[in-house]
Amino acid sequence: MHAHARGADPAAGIPAAVRWTVAFDGTCADPALLGGKGAALDRLVAWGLPVPPTGAVTAAAYRALASSPAVAGVIGAIDAGRTVAPAAIDDAFLAAPWPDPLDGEVVALARTIGDGARVAVRSSATVEDLEASSFAGQYRSILDVDPEDAGAVRRAVRLVFASLWHPAPCAYRRAFGIAADDAAMAAVVMRMVPARRAGVVFTVDPTVGPTHARIEQVTGLGDALVSGRETPHADSVRRDDANGLDALTAAALRLALDVEARAGRPQDVEWAWDGEQVWLVQARPITTGADDRGDGFDDAPSALDGLDLTTAGIGEMLPGVLGPLVWGIDRHLVEEAFRRLLDGLGVLPHDLVEATGLLRRIRGRAAMDFTRLRDMTDALPGAAGGELETQYFGSRRTDRAAAPAGRRTPRLSSARHDLRVLRLRSRALADAELVIAAAAELGRVTDPLPQRPADLLARHTRLVDLAVRGMAAELTVAAEAVALHRRLELVLARDLGDGAAGRLAGRLTSGAGLTPTVDDAASAAVVGGPTWCELGRTPPPAPPAVGDHEAEVNRATTEAVGAARGWAPDHWRLRLRVRTVRRLAVEVVDQLRRREHTKAALLVLGGELRRLHLALGDRLAADGLLTDAPQVTLLSPLELRRAVTSGRLPGPDVLRRRARRCRQDEQDAPLPVRFVGVPARVPVVVAAADRVEGWAASPGRFVGRARVVTDPGDPFEPDEVLVAQATDPSWSPLFVRAGAIVLERGGPLSHAAILARELGVPAVLNVPGATVLFGGRRVLVDGDTGIVAVVPDEEPAS
Repeated sequence: MHAHARGADPAAGIPAAVRWTVAFDGTCADPALLGGKGAALDRLVAWGLPVPPTGAVTAAAYRALASSPAVAGVIGAIDAGRTVAPAAIDDAFLAAPWPDPLDGEVVALARTIGDGARVAVRSSATVEDLEASSFAGQYRSILDVDPEDAGAVRRAVRLVFASLWHPAPCAYRRAFGIAADDAAMAAVVMRMVPARRAGVVFTVDPTVGPTHARIEQVTGLGDALVSGRETPHADSVRRDDANGLDALTAAALRLALDVEARAGRPQDVEWAWDGEQVWLVQARPITTGADDRGDGFDDAPSALDGLDLTTAGIGEMLPGVLGPLVWGIDRHLVEEAFRRLLDGLGVLPHDLVEATGLLRRIRGRAAMDFTRLRDMTDALPGAAGGELETQYFGSRRTDRAAAPAGRRTPRLSSARHDLRVLRLRSRALADAELVIAAAAELGRVTDPLPQRPADLLARHTRLVDLAVRGMAAELTVAAEAVALHRRLELVLARDLGDGAAGRLAGRLTSGAGLTPTVDDAASAAVVGGPTWCELGRTPPPAPPAVGDHEAEVNRATTEAVGAARGWAPDHWRLRLRVRTVRRLAVEVVDQLRRREHTKAALLVLGGELRRLHLALGDRLAADGLLTDAPQVTLLSPLELRRAVTSGRLPGPDVLRRRARRCRQDEQDAPLPVRFVGVPARVPVVVAAADRVEGWAASPGRFVGRARVVTDPGDPFEPDEVLVAQATDPSWSPLFVRAGAIVLERGGPLSHAAILARELGVPAVLNVPGATVLFGGRRVLVDGDTGIVAVVPDEEPAS
């Protein structure tokens, strides 16, 4: 690497902080000095790959310019939240002085790189090409600069530096919660390639998956492709089969896969062909692949790959789409409850003690890892695992091997299991009564909330701990009820057969006044979720209890068993059978009643948690940290605690993204009862006459009002569907607010598509006539299939 510094010999080991310019030779790939793009290009040079002559005006040079009072004042105003026009930002950078040696070195670098040809001056920010956000197209690049024109070179470098603070990249950083405290910019100087064809290779096609690569190309410079101004020629091809591609496209694919192999992860590679040589002009990690985590709290698809998942049982405990705060609390409750249950039964795996592993979140909804649960239940003595799996967790697994004939559980193992069950049952009964009593006390007296933040957080911790005990008790009591109900069925089956026994057992254990009356201050569905009062609904009244449950059990059992056996009502065997059935039926009802009262108590505790959350949200809103109290539900429990104690929380754009993704998830159908990995979305059924198809550029589905936008300064409301002919990076603030995006031009590898995928916004591109067809209408945008359809206002999307 050739380095130049103020008043120093380039060969003297000058510290990076004073390196003004660098000519790339593969010996330095420091993103702090060269920015993300520059560091990646220097690595390509080190690997011996074809890169045009390239260098950089370093981040140290940017900092020298940014430290001038005029530029520092502009940056300070932006940091303070004031809006500064791009022209004013440019003017400050153009007018700021910088050291004389730097001024000369910038021009000298451009002339060395150009060597008689023109150069491109391209952005290379230190906050660029990151793991989860590429900043694709957010900063300025200036093409076709004459290096012999010293003024043009200086101006191009300064304008690239200035683009770090333009509104679009600032909005992008806010949307991803990226702090700009240490942000700096290097300016890459690259010899222009007189491109006859140019393109982009995604080594993993974001619209297909890891078996395919996607190649898009246009005639001439690639700027028209990545900006979305031109719809490219596109190929999605198997990574291991280039048959059918012309020689140039195949060569570009081979080079891109070579970059991926060296980098160790999928790559977004830009290339240009001058008629003789394919040149690599940029390579960065793909930030928008198959591991979409929704609002950031879903499990990554790669972590779910091959897992046997179910919503049975857990879909009743945690129904619907769960926001970050409710999910964080309820996941903790359920995970801890299962840990206690399984630990009490002696089958808790060692790796589950610290890790969260039973519950998963997919499109905002809860599912259970049946693979892990199956391993645990299989470890239970005898057929206990199968019963637990089938009766309580809703399994209908057909691959469970039948127990060998005559197989007996070892007597010692069975005794240990019975002892564990007795201890577990005793603890559960005590905890259930404690939680029921605490909820009853809350129902009688609503205490004013503490004023000090520390006291509020302490109260929150106590409520969550109490809810954990209640959830564990409810699970244990439910499991006990299941076991007793099964024993009741087996006793009745001796006389009636399996089918009739199951029906009679259901009759004998229902209608016994199991469900308690719930106060309207309780959570309606999940602990910490909206209350009945908030939803404007009245809780259902408790059903009337039967007059004499035991008498009804006696009568129904005598009638059914007597008829089946031909026994008279006073037959001694019938009297014994009735006594056994009555005892079991009463025990089942007692446990079911206890379970329902414990569940109701949990929702009362949940209502108190909800009151506490909204009170904390009010305080954060009063401090200007949130827009309103309900926005607190978009924080995780850890973020809420941090916000209360230190005033630090995610930026407003991050919270808006979370809220929008929650609304998208609510428009999806519920998850299936059983599935493997991430299930496919339910297909959209729309009449052909009402829909237009384009390129599926960013997955997801959204229904909203379409607004045609011709300029990024046009009025645009949050959660509208952005419809335009094409966009450029200056439209980023609109992308942050959009519910979905529909463009007439552009391809899945354009900046618009990349940004939409990074933001989690459904997008369909290359939709002919979109600006004429959809303006002002309610539309469904399906980013999985590429369908855009008009949805009548009075009908929901199917």
